[in-house]
Amino acid sequence: MNPRISVVIPCYDDGATVADAVHSVRETEPVEIVLVDDGSRDPMTIATLDGLAAGGGVRLLRQANAGVGAALRAGTAAATAPYVFVLNSDDLVEAGALAELADALDRSPEHAFAFGWIRMFGDLEALVRQPPWNPWILLHSNRWAISSLYRRTALEQVGGFPDSAGYEDWDLLLSLAERDLHGVLVPQLVLHYRQHSAGRRNRAAMVGLRANYAELRRRHAALFAREPELRRTYPLPRRTRLAYRAQLRLGLLLPGSLVPRLLALKWRLQPRRDQRVT
Repeated sequence: MNPRISVVIPCYDDGATVADAVHSVRETEPVEIVLVDDGSRDPMTIATLDGLAAGGGVRLLRQANAGVGAALRAGTAAATAPYVFVLNSDDLVEAGALAELADALDRSPEHAFAFGWIRMFGDLEALVRQPPWNPWILLHSNRWAISSLYRRTALEQVGGFPDSAGYEDWDLLLSLAERDLHGVLVPQLVLHYRQHSAGRRNRAAMVGLRANYAELRRRHAALFAREPELRRTYPLPRRTRLAYRAQLRLGLLLPGSLVPRLLALKWRLQPRRDQRVT
């Protein structure tokens, strides 16, 4: 049987976690795993990747270091399934969740991608119940991780994964929204998102929020110009809209070094939720 799901895992010197990421893919149907070594230099990482490839069930690609966007494009080009799921090399996917996402896309041909809830683990523990797809929110905040299940045709339509210095997820979703390609929420746990102090790329992206957000607005000016239309099409309570605007404004005004600390504080202050998801 040809798989309907390909999992693309980019890796750069993440030898301590990449095997766990690969082994977290547990489904009752065939799943293709494409592992992309983005020019790792760490000997342990290189040996770990070689071992995973030698064990079978994993395709390993190697390229000179070119960034996450380039690694994801290479992995997607090598993958063969109609649905592509992105898994960071330090995260985990919930067992059986990929089939649920694929079933949702099978049932909803009008949707370009499917996503679910996220559990943060490591330095910070929290369950994040993603909201339904809302492009208006996307203009002010990215509530959706790059670890979604995408139709290959939708990725091809937007030119694949962009090069965005830590904002590949936000940039990609803005491109999808620009073309009125929508996501469908599967209300269950899908991704285990690792929180740790070594998150060099995410931290650098948050510190550079002001410049990165300005670049996103420039790249997707047509979508930002549709803000009044999106506000009407995707209604939210007034206080919710004000909260999104205030959070963005605060992030843009504050010194970049404070942004990661404030985001961590926000998650720690939210009420604890039952981690058991049914």
